[in-house]
Amino acid sequence: MSHRLQRALENGVWVFTLALLLLSVRGVGREASRLQTLVEAQAALGASLAQLEQHALVMERSLLGLAHAEHPKVRYVGYDPDALYRTLKWARRETSACIRAIETLTTQQGSQQMRIALLRLQAEWLQVDTVLGEYLAQGQPETVSLTTLRAFTFEGQEIFGGALHDLRRAYQREFATQWRRALEELIGYFVMHLICIGLLFGLLWRRWGAPARWIRAALQQPDKAYTFTARLQNTAWGELYRQLCFQEQRLREVEQFMRDIAMGRTPAPITPIDAADPLARSSQWLLRRLEQTHAQQEKAG
Repeated sequence: MSHRLQRALENGVWVFTLALLLLSVRGVGREASRLQTLVEAQAALGASLAQLEQHALVMERSLLGLAHAEHPKVRYVGYDPDALYRTLKWARRETSACIRAIETLTTQQGSQQMRIALLRLQAEWLQVDTVLGEYLAQGQPETVSLTTLRAFTFEGQEIFGGALHDLRRAYQREFATQWRRALEELIGYFVMHLICIGLLFGLLWRRWGAPARWIRAALQQPDKAYTFTARLQNTAWGELYRQLCFQEQRLREVEQFMRDIAMGRTPAPITPIDAADPLARSSQWLLRRLEQTHAQQEKAG
């Protein structure tokens, strides 16, 4: 495989790894945000359902209090029919608001089972609301009829409460399904992120880490340098290693040149690598100065 083709493949692997890394980071962020949105939606719907149950209980107690307002024991406790009547109107209004809020929350993200359960709850509340509207249309706390009482007692209470229970159970199943799906995708993106990081470290090691160790080993073990030279041949560090080897050779030539001068021998000039090699020119200039110095000493002697 040629060096150019190998570099092209390596660059392609770099681009592919970085693209997967960005994709995994984006996926992890998106799924984490999705999980947070699910938790917030579940908390909001749970709070609305709890308020709806509380308002239904308030309406039931208000109706029972109004139905027995003339009873001696109730009058002895101090039940105020006007206050119960106002409480009933307020609870009816808040219940309608809660159902609208639940409809908004389940419309944004809801399965078919949730929509069916919501439709059932709305139908049951419509019946109850109609009965309450007829009673509240009187404008003052009058005697509660049996039809009005049945809206929250006996089978009426059971049907409305059952619809509310079915909606809660449907949403819990839908929430568990979406949570499990989002968590699986989050884990998948996270695993892909870890794989990309591993590939990235591998590529970094291949491009810089391993060649740096090979150069270090080749410089420390000159007798085994040929094994590391073959490894560095097809890398970007091959030229650097050749430059280091050339500079090492030049240092040895300079060392030999200075040793010959120190021992009184006439050294050979350093081999120039080009016409403008400053080291070779300096060695030739130094040799000429030595010859001049020796000639002056011989004349003086």
